[in-house]
Amino acid sequence: MKKKEILLEYLKKNRKQHFISGAELSKMLGVTDRSIRYYVKQLNEETPELIETSREGYKYNAQQEVDGEQIGDSINSRRFAILQLLLKNDEAGVSLFDLSEKLWVSDATIRQDIGVLQKMISDEGLLISQHDFYYYLKGNHNKKRHLIMRLIRQQGDSIHSLEEEMQRFLGEISLSEMTEVCRTIFKRHSFHVNNYFFQNFILHLIIAIHQQKLTGQQSFSSPSLKMIEEISQWLLENYDIVIGKKDKLELALLCDGEKGYHHEQVDTYVAKEVSDSLHRALKEISDVFLIDFTDEKFLMRLLLHTQNLYNRVKDKKVKRNLSVIEIKVRYPILFDIAVYLSSLIALDLDIEIEEDEIAFLALHLGSFLDDQKQNASKIRTQLKISGYLNRENRVLELLEKRFGDELLFVTNSLKTVEDVDLVLSSGKRLKEHQYEHVQIHEFLTEKDFMRIREAIDRINHKQYRNFLSTFLPQLVQENAFLKLKGAPKKSEIFEKIGEWFFKNGFSEKEFVEKLFERESLSPTTFSSGIAIPHSIKYEGKKTGMLILKPEEPLYWDNQVIHLIISFTINPEDSKNFNQLFPALIEILTEKYHVDYLKRSRSREEILEKMIELLSE
Repeated sequence: MKKKEILLEYLKKNRKQHFISGAELSKMLGVTDRSIRYYVKQLNEETPELIETSREGYKYNAQQEVDGEQIGDSINSRRFAILQLLLKNDEAGVSLFDLSEKLWVSDATIRQDIGVLQKMISDEGLLISQHDFYYYLKGNHNKKRHLIMRLIRQQGDSIHSLEEEMQRFLGEISLSEMTEVCRTIFKRHSFHVNNYFFQNFILHLIIAIHQQKLTGQQSFSSPSLKMIEEISQWLLENYDIVIGKKDKLELALLCDGEKGYHHEQVDTYVAKEVSDSLHRALKEISDVFLIDFTDEKFLMRLLLHTQNLYNRVKDKKVKRNLSVIEIKVRYPILFDIAVYLSSLIALDLDIEIEEDEIAFLALHLGSFLDDQKQNASKIRTQLKISGYLNRENRVLELLEKRFGDELLFVTNSLKTVEDVDLVLSSGKRLKEHQYEHVQIHEFLTEKDFMRIREAIDRINHKQYRNFLSTFLPQLVQENAFLKLKGAPKKSEIFEKIGEWFFKNGFSEKEFVEKLFERESLSPTTFSSGIAIPHSIKYEGKKTGMLILKPEEPLYWDNQVIHLIISFTINPEDSKNFNQLFPALIEILTEKYHVDYLKRSRSREEILEKMIELLSE
């Protein structure tokens, strides 16, 4: 059972309680508070108002039960299974009675599910037709590929659940076996990749398997082609699956990009105008956001993706479908960078780039930045273990394997520990210091790892709260909390914001034009009741935040707005601001957090509440 399902069952069983706190639920499931909020968001998207939310926690809404049937993953999974059967039986169709028998439901239920699915896929340009009690999924193969990607992405809310849905699409083909075969073949060819690339490769392979169409002969060479041929041969021998030439080319080029090859075939595949445009755009966003995009592997991967994006736009083919609002909320800075990158490419190549393409670009940027973590963000740590049989080196090796992304181990030769945040030792703490101390065994146990994890969380929480207490009051100056009378239009508010930032020396006079420019690319409103208008670039004269509180709700972009927060960023402050912005967006996309903040009557009160929420 998925953790989302466990959460729902737990809330149902405890429905008589008033509310159950996020802390209790996260402890019960062994996940973070953020994961709990994400599961609740998904459940409420599937069944509106199924879970009540408040600052006290979460509660199951029994009134949302319909005719005693559980609404949630069970019915969604059944419809998912119907679509999977329709996709697999493209030409032959699927019998109404076979569906009823396989899924253990009545004919009437199947007909009802087909009606719901018909509405769901109509936006994809697909159609479910019926003839003599048989159902057929009609539409071109590109659109069916798009539907597959959409279903997998929607169903997977974690790596574990994503793998479950990938397995369901594969049917009798074992995902674990296919994954192991791919890893073995990659290893045999000395092709070492990270998890992000490998998962993307497997998704591309699943889509290729679903095509099972032989395309016209296409002659090409690629350093990665032998690997792809081996994988294809395994699928053919074990499952009678034929991977088309065109799909082999795409998979091979994907691997070439990861290897960083500047092979003639790859250079031929990417048009010069696309390559030039991307390089110009990356140079500009590098200057604006102070990020180095010179990594060769990243550039090759992004070149291939940009060429494919350009082809989809030009050929008017269906694009990848991702949950844009989800990515916008989870990765706000990455999404903003992707918005800017897309706008530059679109202007340069004279094309229009849709929001879900922007979202996929954001994931590409995120995978790159994940690999660029600097030691500066790590917790300075000293290890003090008995030197018996070189035990300290062995313990250090195990700790770096488990916590290498978070801890920076410094030498023990330092006479003081004033610059150390954490000390791990096999002995007791001798003196009182400001650092965190964890006593561990010379032979590490799981309890040791748990205590270290708790210490890391305490240090991060303390450091982040200290940062907020210093940075937020500097960000929001004394006159930056304004109350709005009446019901002004969005354009009037933007004019007011631009005028305030200009008069107070935060921006140039043209700032209001930059607000409209950013808004035209993607709305900055959220369903929680918050609007966060801002410019595309970090180019403020000073860094500052303006908070506007309407006396009555405003109506923008089909959203009810209770609070408006705008900001300007000086490039020199980008690092500090990037520490704040993702966490701020995360709390502001929850309605009950916005309701809590909008009750503030002064700058001091709203800052105090922000620090409280951000520190939870």
